[in-house]
Amino acid sequence: MTKNKDFTFDDLNKELATLNPLGSIMETSNFSEVTDWIHTGNYHLNACVSGSLFKGWPNNRSSSIAGPSGTGKTFLMLNTVREAILKGYKVIYYDSEAAVDKEQMEKFGIDTSQVNYQPTNTVQDFRTSITTITQKMQEAKTAGATVPKVMIILDSAGNLATAKEIADAASGSDKSDMTRSKVLKSIFRIIMTPLADLKIPFLFTNHTYQSQSFIPMQIAGGGTGPQYAASIVLMLGKAQLKEGVDKVGIIVTAKPDKNRFAKPTPIKFHLNFTEGMNPYVGLEQYATWDICGITRGSIEKGVKVPKATARGWICKHLDEVVPNSEFFTEKVFTKEVMEQINEHIKPLFNYNTEVDAIDNEIGELLDRELTME
Repeated sequence: MTKNKDFTFDDLNKELATLNPLGSIMETSNFSEVTDWIHTGNYHLNACVSGSLFKGWPNNRSSSIAGPSGTGKTFLMLNTVREAILKGYKVIYYDSEAAVDKEQMEKFGIDTSQVNYQPTNTVQDFRTSITTITQKMQEAKTAGATVPKVMIILDSAGNLATAKEIADAASGSDKSDMTRSKVLKSIFRIIMTPLADLKIPFLFTNHTYQSQSFIPMQIAGGGTGPQYAASIVLMLGKAQLKEGVDKVGIIVTAKPDKNRFAKPTPIKFHLNFTEGMNPYVGLEQYATWDICGITRGSIEKGVKVPKATARGWICKHLDEVVPNSEFFTEKVFTKEVMEQINEHIKPLFNYNTEVDAIDNEIGELLDRELTME
């Protein structure tokens, strides 16, 4: 009796390849691999979302910035758009708030010729648009064509209406539309694989509201779909930034509610109404003599004297005292100094082991389940 030919793992791989051309042996797969990082506009914030001063937002993943009104969500988005374009990305900007215009973008140093601006009213409009463009790009890629590096922005998910909501309003109906969260969840189910395949970074903002639970919490709108799909969920809060009695900006607290790349470590940074966001603000807390050869101090009788209350900074690598007005600059934070600080912060923003990362993710899931109850 003739033995039938064995069905090997190679045979299985060939069958799977015909069923799903995106799949492959894990050893050679880079489908889910992050191959690029986009500067947030602030190095301390880079560390908060990615674990490194030199990274930032990941490509081929979705990231959410959530917070109450006036916490700088759109500000951070526009900073990211500028940095993405500098790295060769073309940007599709979906705006559901009609809050951004050409003049505003240009103030952020954005090359507006590289931005396709899409005013968007409903979740259905957004779903149709994003699924169509990702499908067209995938078809072109499969056919062997080169596709552009693209970043997609949605500002904001929380302000998207539904077609039913608009129809009810037009007819005078006061009924609430309970389908919005379901449609948003379906969008994220549909787009995540194409975005990963095309290495498209997707950033979206969301509004938050106070939960009515026993322990009040800030909850992002739009249901659980967007938050589950995101690799990073950054929750923002704010306090006033003052010079004397004048309010000159806000102090933003950024706290990762979820992060697959770094420990959820909260940080603070400044958004100045006239000067914007300085990329080096926040690094002063790591400016010590032991870490990078920088400390507060002054020159007294020709001798550099460390002093916590001094108005200047002794910089070993410059062999001089730098005044406060020149401190948050590339002159002080050279590549060498940045590398020294980055090495120091690794334990602060990165997990020690994979087990720690898994434990944190389980904790996040339990927290969300309790919130939903």
